[in-house]
Amino acid sequence: MIRRTVGFLLFEGVNSQDVAGPLEAFHSVSSVATSPYDFAFIGESREPVCSESGLPLVATHTLQDIPPLDMLVVPGGAGARSAHNLQVLCPWLQHVAPVTKRVVSVCTGAFLLAHAGLLKGLTVTTHWQYADQLAQEFPDLQVQAQRLFVDHGHIATSAGITAGIDLTLALIEQELGADTAAAVARHLVVHFRRAGDQAQFSAPLAFQQRADQRFASLTGYVLENLGRSLGVADLADYCGMSERSFYRQFTRSMGQTPARYVAELRLDYARQLLVSRQWSLDRIAQACGYDSPDVFRRAFMRSFSVSPAEYRHRFAGQDITRGHNVPAVN
Repeated sequence: MIRRTVGFLLFEGVNSQDVAGPLEAFHSVSSVATSPYDFAFIGESREPVCSESGLPLVATHTLQDIPPLDMLVVPGGAGARSAHNLQVLCPWLQHVAPVTKRVVSVCTGAFLLAHAGLLKGLTVTTHWQYADQLAQEFPDLQVQAQRLFVDHGHIATSAGITAGIDLTLALIEQELGADTAAAVARHLVVHFRRAGDQAQFSAPLAFQQRADQRFASLTGYVLENLGRSLGVADLADYCGMSERSFYRQFTRSMGQTPARYVAELRLDYARQLLVSRQWSLDRIAQACGYDSPDVFRRAFMRSFSVSPAEYRHRFAGQDITRGHNVPAVN
C-alpha cells in the first residue's frame, strides 16, 4: 500500500479541535482497515505552542525539515489571523503548496490560505461567524458562508470545527472508498456524507438565533405541525397577534415572509428525512405538509436544483441504503 503523509500545521493560538478532528478521522482508518496514513506535526520550532484553549501542542517537524507531504491541513483559531503567524507562515505556504497534492483548511485556517494567495478567485467557506470578514478582506473570493466544505481538488476549505471532519471523511472516501469512509464515520459516531452543500447549522437553529421574544417559540410550534397548512392565520393565532400585525412584525424581525419561513423549515425537514429514512417520496411529502408529491418535487427542485430522489442518491449514507440506522451526530 502506498503511504500518504498528512501534515498538520501548528502555531500559537491554533484551535486544537481543528487539528484533532481531522487527525482522529484519518487515524480512525486504522481501526477499520489497513491505513495508509502517516502524520507530521509542523511548527515554527519544536517548542510547544499553546492552543486557544490552553492545550499545549508539540511539533515533530519544523518549517525547514518537513517530509514530503501528500496533504497539508491548515487549522484555524485566533492565531490564524495574527500578524506574526501571517508573516512567518504565508511565505512557507506559498513554497509548500505547489509541491503538496492537497492543501486543506479548517475553519478560519482559510485566512492563512487567503493571505498566502492560495485562494485567489476560488469559491471558499469558513466558519459562518467570520465569513463576512473573509469576504471583505478578500473581495476576489466567493465566500459561501452556509457551506460545510468546498473541495477544488488541490485546495479545499471547510467551515467551523466539526466541518473539518466532514471534509476529512469526503477525502477518505475519495482515496479509500465509500465502505472505509462509512466505517470511519460509524467509529466516530458521526454522519457519513453530511453533504458539503448542507448548511453549517440547520434552518431551525438559524431562525431561533434571529427570533426575538415575540417569535421565540414559533419555530418549535411549526416543527411540531409541519403536516398542517400553517398559513399566516395559524401563525398569527399562535403568537396572539392579528394577521396584519403578525405579518408586518415577523417580516421586519426575521427578514423574510412567513410563507418563506415555513417553506424553508419544510424543506430542511425533507432533507433530513431523505437521508435518514427509507420512506417513499409520497410519505415524505405528506410528513412535510405538501399537498402532493409533485408539489414537493417542484419546491425541492427550485431550492436545491436537484430532485429529492437525486438528493437522496447523492447524500444518503451507506448505512441508510442497507437499511440500518444512521449514526448520531455529536
